[in-house]
Amino acid sequence: MSAPGIREHVLASGVLAWELCDPARRNPVGPATLAWICERASTLHGEVVLLRAQGHEVFCSGFDLEALAASAHAHATAFPDAPLGAAIAAMREADATFVAELDGHAVGAGVELACACDFRIARRGMTFEIPAARLGVVYRAEGLALLEHVFGATSTRQMVLLGARIDADAALRHGAVDRVVAADELADAVGELVAALTRSDPDALRGNRDRLRQHAGTSVVPDRRHDERRANAFARAGARLRATLPKAAATGLTLPTMAIKDEFEARTKQARRDRDEKTLNVIGMLKNKVLMELKSGSGASETDELWLSVISSYVKQLRKSIPEFEKAGDRGKQALEEVAFEVAFCEQFLPKRLGEPETEAIVRRIVAEHELAAQGPKATGKLMGLLMKQHRDELDGEITKVVVARVLGGG
Repeated sequence: MSAPGIREHVLASGVLAWELCDPARRNPVGPATLAWICERASTLHGEVVLLRAQGHEVFCSGFDLEALAASAHAHATAFPDAPLGAAIAAMREADATFVAELDGHAVGAGVELACACDFRIARRGMTFEIPAARLGVVYRAEGLALLEHVFGATSTRQMVLLGARIDADAALRHGAVDRVVAADELADAVGELVAALTRSDPDALRGNRDRLRQHAGTSVVPDRRHDERRANAFARAGARLRATLPKAAATGLTLPTMAIKDEFEARTKQARRDRDEKTLNVIGMLKNKVLMELKSGSGASETDELWLSVISSYVKQLRKSIPEFEKAGDRGKQALEEVAFEVAFCEQFLPKRLGEPETEAIVRRIVAEHELAAQGPKATGKLMGLLMKQHRDELDGEITKVVVARVLGGG
């Protein structure tokens, strides 16, 4: 069973996995995903449901901003986050025990989905973040109550009002997660918990679980003033998002979540704990390159754009070295392995590039629109210029060159 952004897998008798499956966009949740959760939750009958995500960096980047921008306007008849509220309520009312496997950062709606689960096991180094202040939205009263129940009043205020990021170890101290483990121990820790749940008496588990959920205190008294503030805030936020989303979509990002520098600091701490010298070396290299750029007198400031530029340039440098190492045979084998590791690490932070089929579709469209086919290879320069102007952040340079040569050559 599946819906856009989520898939269900049967792991064992009575054990299901709901997997957020859009890692290229950092696993956002939109109305279709949340509607599926509502419908499926109502059909459960005593199962243990593991909520997890594809990829190891982001569990969930929050509510899909494209959907939010489309539905947040002054004439909206319902709040844009109504599907989220319905999904959370459905999970809390379902006859199932939910376990959140948090192998990556949880943002916004992702935090609330984790809070809706009965258990949370986190990978050390992951974080929780509520970007309400940055996005300019006013949170649902029920959502705030659930956050406060799980994280406590202090951490909830810090996340919601200040945009503070709470890491897994701090969350454990506040009782917001049940266990924090190293990345290579996460699957075993979750498996142990699921096994313990499946050994429990079903009726006792159901009775105690449902009573504990009632103590969560997420029912709130309707507040017209709060609703008015929410409506006004969503209308303003929607207008801002509609103005900025085209730029965000061009870079493959769904929302301004983890700043790259902050992400690197978190990775460094984790790598030190794990004694991961490979990761420490590549991060150290990139930090030095950024520092050199800042001291170069170019006037550059330390922004995500600078980090992306440095990372992209370093990847190009690494790729150029590959042919030389390949010529070296066995002597270059270790160097090739190191290059492959560094390229893979860096590409996690770069915009996702289109593959050959998608690139060819774009090239053929532009060739047709500008009637370049008759000019053949002579139109290469003009075609490349049009492609870079319209799709610079989507296209891989080497793939594009190959496709352009084939298309203009009559292929």
